[in-house]
Amino acid sequence: MKNFLMSAMALTAVLVIPNVASADDVADRSQAIALCRAEVTAQAGEGASVRLDQVQVRPRTVRVDFDLWRNNRLQNVRCDVTRARGQELTIASITPALQTASIAR
Repeated sequence: MKNFLMSAMALTAVLVIPNVASADDVADRSQAIALCRAEVTAQAGEGASVRLDQVQVRPRTVRVDFDLWRNNRLQNVRCDVTRARGQELTIASITPALQTASIAR
């Protein structure tokens, strides 16, 4: 019984502590998605559809992958967002570089 109780307490500690430590991850993830989606949409231009693919949260970086649909073609876009201690999230890179086509009339 004593071993069971100790195992249960250890398991509870393992499950609870990461959730407390990752409380800011949820806010960072949401903010990074919104920031990247706005920038990718602006760079892709009209008629483009941007859909979230996946998000990876790392200690100082949030990596957001999107599926970009333009002209019935799929393009995978990766946006890396970083934050220095105590500062706002900023876009470090968008890969591949997106360019809107301008049509001269």
